[in-house]
Amino acid sequence: MQEISKTGRTIVVIAVLIILAIISAVALSYLQSKNNPSHGELETWTPSDSLHPVTIHQPDLMPMVDSGKKDREGKAVMIRCNNCHDTKEPNTLTEKASDLNDFHQHMTFRHNSLKCASCHHPDDYESLRLADGSSVTFSNVMDLCAQCHGPQYRDYNNGSHGGMNGYWDLSRGPRTRNNCVDCHDSHAPAYPKVMPVFPPKTRVGTQGAGGHQH
Repeated sequence: MQEISKTGRTIVVIAVLIILAIISAVALSYLQSKNNPSHGELETWTPSDSLHPVTIHQPDLMPMVDSGKKDREGKAVMIRCNNCHDTKEPNTLTEKASDLNDFHQHMTFRHNSLKCASCHHPDDYESLRLADGSSVTFSNVMDLCAQCHGPQYRDYNNGSHGGMNGYWDLSRGPRTRNNCVDCHDSHAPAYPKVMPVFPPKTRVGTQGAGGHQH
């Protein structure tokens, strides 16, 4: 009988310890959930004043054209666009460089079905024109590009399109990013298709595209 009583007390003590352990675990979990987000929640990132800036290259505010002449120092003589465009009526139907008689005959133009006046403002050739007709400066050319190249602009904002240098972690240092026209020719923006890497060399020769040996 005495042994049964002792066993009963032991069971009670064990039960009490288990209950206390459960209560402690619940309390600890509650305190952790107040201090840290749960596994089902995303921890948000809030910018702070300690972050370094992101600088985007900008084209020159005032576009200039090479006149084909040199100054006394051998430098190209540049002239403003409106020096010529203000003296003649714009032809909004011009589609290619071969349609021109004076300047820009050397220019390669391959930009889908766009015409000159699709991007250049016909009333002020020292500015660009958005789809709604409003003017935008050459330094803000990315606003113009983003109208048609939405997926690329989205990827640019996410950091997966366009070159950059500096720091991913802006708390450590600044970042400098390229502008669209730093890499793309605005009149022929497409890049030629190239192999992303050199083909691997094997014991039987260099393996080219399609797995053929050379």
